[in-house]
Amino acid sequence: MLSAQQACALVLAMHDGIINDGKPERFVIQSCELCPLRAYWVIRCNSVDYVQHGVESSCYIGINAHLVNVQTGVVDTIGSAISVGDYLQDKYDQDAAMGNFYVLTPAFNRHDKTAMGNLRQKLACTYPQVVALLSEQNKHWLTGSRRVLLLAQQLLCDQGVPCTIRLVPETAGATPLDGQLCHADAVLLALRRRLQ
Repeated sequence: MLSAQQACALVLAMHDGIINDGKPERFVIQSCELCPLRAYWVIRCNSVDYVQHGVESSCYIGINAHLVNVQTGVVDTIGSAISVGDYLQDKYDQDAAMGNFYVLTPAFNRHDKTAMGNLRQKLACTYPQVVALLSEQNKHWLTGSRRVLLLAQQLLCDQGVPCTIRLVPETAGATPLDGQLCHADAVLLALRRRLQ
């Protein structure tokens, strides 16, 4: 297992050679801790001027943290738009999928008139379009990370549209759902795209 010191050295080496105002920029570690499953070191670093002297204009932005695999030393860089916890959850879910894809599918059939009516109303579409969405070739509604699909599933269930998440070898035309935009309107808009 890679030690914290070794992991920090790998991250600092990634920042060697960065020039600021014609001079080499020096970086230091802000924090280093093991993730809850102890598979990665979560390391944050920034410029010496920012970390040690509080010079905000010297703060480098855009990177949340670096993850260093404790077994391999491979470094992943996480952008500031996603939390470390969400990134790790997506990574663990992707590993668990073993090459398959997560898709959101209906958890009802065309005999469930209540769910069909709710879906028709939310999508502002016709019953034949709802029936088409329930067909074998169109039942893979949305695809994305398991974490995002769980949120989409809850949002749709709250609207009276029961659905489930499945692992499949191919997404078969499912609409990709971006985790940064996962709210009820975005989920319904993505589902409307399946009507076209």
